[in-house]
Amino acid sequence: MNEPDPKTILIVDDMRTNALALASILKAEWTVKTTQDGKAALQIAEEDPMPDLILLDINMPGMDGYEVCRHLKESEKTRDIPVIFVTAKDDQKDEAFGLGLGAVDYIIKPVNKTIVKARIRNHLALRQALTELALNNEELERLATRDKLTGLYNRRRLDQLMAAEIERAWRYGRPLSIMLLDIDKFKTINDTLGHLVGDTILSETAKQLQNSVRSCDLVGRWGGDEFIIICPETTPDTALPLAERLCRDYAACEFTAVDGLTASFGVASYREGRRADDLFSSADDALYRAKRNGRNQVAQEVL
Repeated sequence: MNEPDPKTILIVDDMRTNALALASILKAEWTVKTTQDGKAALQIAEEDPMPDLILLDINMPGMDGYEVCRHLKESEKTRDIPVIFVTAKDDQKDEAFGLGLGAVDYIIKPVNKTIVKARIRNHLALRQALTELALNNEELERLATRDKLTGLYNRRRLDQLMAAEIERAWRYGRPLSIMLLDIDKFKTINDTLGHLVGDTILSETAKQLQNSVRSCDLVGRWGGDEFIIICPETTPDTALPLAERLCRDYAACEFTAVDGLTASFGVASYREGRRADDLFSSADDALYRAKRNGRNQVAQEVL
C-alpha cells in the first residue's frame, strides 16, 4: 500500500532567518515551502501542489499578514487552507482580529517546537476530517438523487425538479414541455437475453440521451425502461420536432448487445393550472399512443 504524500506547509515571514528556523523544525515531518513576501505567498498558495496549511507572519512590508489572510479567504480556491498566524504581536485584540479574518490559530513568537508541531498536526487532522465529511456528504447526495444503474436523476429528484420547473413556468409565464420515452420491446430483450444485457442497454440509453439532448434539458430514469426529459423554455411546437430528432438519433445509435433498438416518445406541455401529475399523465397517454401506432415514433398530447 502506497504511503500518502506528505502534507505541504507554507511559511510566510519577511525575516528569512525566522522562516528557515521554523522550516528546520517542520521539514522532518512535512514538505515545507517558504517565502518572504505576501504577494508571492498568494501566488504559491494557488500553485499545485497547494499548501495544506499556511504559517503566516503579520508584520511584513508591503502586504502584511492580515491582508494576505483576507485575500486567501476571499478566494474560492484557497479559502479552505488553514492559516495560523505566527507573530510577535501578543495583544489579545490582534489575536481576535486575526481569528476574525478566518485564521484557525494564533501562535506567539518565539515558538515552542513541540507546541507548534502539535497544533499543526491538529489542524491538518481537522482539515482532513472535514474534507472526508464533505466527500461523504457529496456521495450521499449523489446516491439520494441519482439512479444507481444509469447515473441519471432518479424519481425522487425528478419530482423535485418538475415541481420547480412548473413553479417557474407558472410564475413567469414561461413554456415547459416534457417527454416520456421507453425502449421498444424491452421486455422481450430482458426475457430472451437476460437482465445483464437489459442493464447494459439501459446504461447505454442513458448515455445516448445525455449526448443528444440540449444543455438546458434534464434527463432522468422514470422507472424500468422508461425515461423522462424535462425541457424548460420549450413550447409544444418546439417540443415535437425535438422529440422526433431524439427518436431518430436513438434508432441510429449503435448498442453493444443488440442491433436496431428503437424507442417511442410521448410529449406533453405545461398550460396554466396544470400540475406535475397532469403533465405526466398526458405524456404517458401520448407515449402509449405512439406504441399502439407502431412504435419508433413520437406522439404528442392532443392540444
